[in-house]
Amino acid sequence: MKNKSTQEKVVLELLTNLDTWVSGDYLAKKFQVSRETIWKAINNLKNKRDYPIVSRKKRGYMLHTAPYLEADLINIYSHKQLTDNLHVFKEVTSTQDLAKQFSSKHCITRPTVFVADKQTNGYGRRGRSFYSPPTTGLYLSIILPNQQQTVIQPGLLTTGIAVSITHVLEKFYPNKEFQFKWVNDIYLNYHKVGGIMTESIFDLELGAASAFIVGVGINLTTVKFPKELAIKAQAIDNDNSVNRNQLIAEIIQAIINGFLDYTNPQLLAEYRKKSIVLGKVVSLNTGSEVIQGVAQKIEDNGGITIKRIDGTFQTFTSGEVIKTGFKYKGNHIG
Repeated sequence: MKNKSTQEKVVLELLTNLDTWVSGDYLAKKFQVSRETIWKAINNLKNKRDYPIVSRKKRGYMLHTAPYLEADLINIYSHKQLTDNLHVFKEVTSTQDLAKQFSSKHCITRPTVFVADKQTNGYGRRGRSFYSPPTTGLYLSIILPNQQQTVIQPGLLTTGIAVSITHVLEKFYPNKEFQFKWVNDIYLNYHKVGGIMTESIFDLELGAASAFIVGVGINLTTVKFPKELAIKAQAIDNDNSVNRNQLIAEIIQAIINGFLDYTNPQLLAEYRKKSIVLGKVVSLNTGSEVIQGVAQKIEDNGGITIKRIDGTFQTFTSGEVIKTGFKYKGNHIG
């Protein structure tokens, strides 16, 4: 394993003591280098890498919680597991589009991640726009190679990854109770705070999916939404700005682990428990028609069973619940 540079060691130490003063003497003694070496490493981080480090005479150095997403910081929080497989951008049209373009030109053998601070054309299922303003959310796509050409159940994969992601969100927001709207939306207080999209890359020669691209968008502190979204979307917490680099690093790891363990029945059990559609009147858009009825059950394959108006039962493995019997800010929808 390659030894860490002094610069990397300094960043890691400052991260461990985030928003706390750390003296130059302490750093020099700990890493057995000169004060000048520490000074040069700090200046390089500040001037060339734009790290939010402040210096004070007789106090030392302090790394503030970074307001932006930085590949090095995400890598450090990921214990260097994403080196060379993590791509971070300030602004893109869509991380999902970047992932697709990359996968069409490269042989993917390891999870590969695309992260953006802002999307100008972010989208979710069925091409629906996902509002992606800078600094207030998380927007990422991850390519997950299916090297064994295993037959994957897309619906169950989405529910499993959704639960895995909320486990991370609950760690950072312990007082929040997250819920799910079938199949891919994360809700809080009956308002959408995040969405998940799973797309497969099909290999015609193999006759199987060679990889899957999981796209995730989460509203963290977004205050203003477009008029058409304001009634049904919200931020997780407008006043609580978490360390986004650490949060996204843990979400990435949760997605990777969730992909390996998505058939775990405990994940589906938790998804069912936190569903906000079961027992509700819903409208389900299948792409070719809109089905109305009462959501009865989340099936073992991640599908949803609906009791239709005529009394018959029908199970769907794809589609989108577009209206339900719950309320948005007092206004009944559906």
